[in-house]
Amino acid sequence: MLMKKIVWTRKAHKWLALIAGVQVLIWAVSGLYMTLFDINVIRGEHLLKEHAESQIASGADVSSIVPISPALLAEHAPVQSITLKYYFGQLVYEVRKKRGRIIVDAYTGDIKTSLEKEVIQRQAETIYAGEGAIESIQRLQRYPGEIGGRQQPVWQVEYDDWLNSTLYFHDTSGQLVSKRTDLWRVFDLFWILHIMDFLRSDGFTGYLFRFFSIASLLMALLGTWLLYFRLKGVN
Repeated sequence: MLMKKIVWTRKAHKWLALIAGVQVLIWAVSGLYMTLFDINVIRGEHLLKEHAESQIASGADVSSIVPISPALLAEHAPVQSITLKYYFGQLVYEVRKKRGRIIVDAYTGDIKTSLEKEVIQRQAETIYAGEGAIESIQRLQRYPGEIGGRQQPVWQVEYDDWLNSTLYFHDTSGQLVSKRTDLWRVFDLFWILHIMDFLRSDGFTGYLFRFFSIASLLMALLGTWLLYFRLKGVN
């Protein structure tokens, strides 16, 4: 009777290892990667110089500024905040919305359009602290998938450093939107594999993760049970 149970357990253990073994290996490799590198290095924090947002200088002429048109604010509602600040040497209103922001000329009340490539290049040179050179600068019509895929333009600045670093700048404000490196790209891939978010569905991911977690636990328990009898000399 005991031998039949052992034979059945071995078969069950092999099938569980076949089903869950690959995912267990993925968990181990991805977990190891996430602990090998400092999260700040993965996120490319070391690539940026410390810099402050442009504030209003003490001698700035604020007597000629005009209020923002209520119609403009209504058009871009809901508005989260309005800040008066310097924008490449000019006074502007930065209007933050739920999704993105717009830059309004403080003297004319007009929305500023996309920046020139040369302005983005100067902005990138101001904040980049790495050792690479700019490889390309291009204005994308929408955010790429690695920073969310939002439906609005963004400037992409790529560097030839060993991390293939990329900085993304807001289309009209020139402010840094996000950054990516190959370390972060690999981290994102491993994160998807680690949490099994293959279809980007919370419900599906939850069931799949629980299934493989239970299968892995059963595999470990059966393996421990078999080891116990192996150590006792029962084959």
